[in-house]
This record gives sequence, structure tokens and C-alpha cells, in this order.
Amino acid sequence: MGYYVGDVPAQPLVIEPARNEEPIDLAPFSQADAQLYGPDGDPVLTPGFLATIQDEVIVIDWPESSPFDQPGIYELRVVLSNPDTEVRERLAPVRLVADTDDGWHTLDTARDDWRDAPGFDAWLYELLWTARNDVVAYAPALAADQRPPLNYRRAQLMQARNLWNAGKVDPSSGGIGTDTFVLRPFPLDWTIKQVLRPKRAIPGAF
Repeated sequence: MGYYVGDVPAQPLVIEPARNEEPIDLAPFSQADAQLYGPDGDPVLTPGFLATIQDEVIVIDWPESSPFDQPGIYELRVVLSNPDTEVRERLAPVRLVADTDDGWHTLDTARDDWRDAPGFDAWLYELLWTARNDVVAYAPALAADQRPPLNYRRAQLMQARNLWNAGKVDPSSGGIGTDTFVLRPFPLDWTIKQVLRPKRAIPGAF
């Protein structure tokens, strides 16, 4: 799920817990505890997270201040328990993306320009971040705090698309699948390099 740095979501987050694509029976549990972890892996020390079990879903109320103080992928970890029976289970983490407007592509702008972009926010964010690093490593250096020019953004999206296509290839069959994704290294192709460092025409002798 995608947000921006500084956001304070208005609507509670509703989780339908599942394991191996099968819904988890919440009847044995009486309480749920939620903790958000930042992109650095440290707990986000923002008071106010409240998780409750309601029928077959878990509803999490957001704190009154923004838990997103830096861009990146956050993990919301929920633990179900019942003090009476001493059962306890930790659910698979829910990954939340916090974007920032620094001139590079966000989830929103990438999907505007790339209609077939992956639907999972975390996957798309990883693609954009890796592609951005690839572009920065090859392109002429930008000044400190300089926003990237249009050709850098275009190259970022082109490289993200190449990474996505490479990551969907099944090594055993060579085909493309949609259920899994592995982020594999993929060098900039000549088209992207031309976008970033266009070759100048050399005047010939006439």
C-alpha cells in the first residue's frame, strides 16, 4: 500500500490474514498487537497504533501523527494472541511504501506512464529504486540537491521495466510468469545509455 512521507492516513488499515493463500481462523485469538518498522529495520516509535479483531479481519487505527518520516518500504507486523489459552501467532508482515517528491518517479507517476507496472507497491518501489541507482551510476553526476532532468526520469522508468521483465523470466522454462518476481541485476541497455549520454554527431569533411 502506497503513502507519502508525512501522511496521516484517515481510514483504518484492514487486514484479511491468510497463510498459504488460505484465510486464518481468528476465533482462537482475543487480541492483536501491531508494530511498524521503518526502512532501516528499526521500530517506528509513534504512539497510537491500535489493532482490533473484528469478525474475520484485523482493523488497525493509525496514530494521530505521521509514522512515515522517511521514504522507503515499511513493515507492519501483527501478532495475534489469547492470554487465556496462551496461543500466539505472528502474521506475515504487511509492506507499506512511503514515497517522497524528490523529482524521481513515485509509484503514482510511474503507473501514470507505465500502464502494465506491477500491482504490488513494494515490488514497484524496489524496481524504481534499483533503476534510479543504475541511472545515477552511469549518467553525468547531478549537483547536490539537483532534481533529475526529464531524460533521467525516462531512463529510470525504462530500466525499471527492463528489470521487471527480467525478473519475471522463469529460469527453468524461459517463459514469463506473473506469480513470482525476483529482482535480478540487469545492465543498462544501449537505448537507455543513449538517453542518458547521447552521442554527438561528428562533423565530416565535405
